[in-house]
Amino acid sequence: MTTADNIIHFWFLEIDPKLWFKKDLNFDKTLRSKFSEVHARASKAETFEWRKTALGRLAEILILDQFSRNMFRDK
Repeated sequence: MTTADNIIHFWFLEIDPKLWFKKDLNFDKTLRSKFSEVHARASKAETFEWRKTALGRLAEILILDQFSRNMFRDK
């Protein structure tokens, strides 16, 4: 199961920040394959416990805002 720490690590340590601002279909595909399940959980408020910490809140924001922009691009 994906955790808030996994999301923070991926976003800030594993990828090049240039990917945050450009259209890259391979990156979009990577996000869908790695994070679709946790996005579905977050969209149903099943990650509510993450809100107890600042990093957990940030992870939830990333999943629901930034990741969804890439995961559902052009839909």
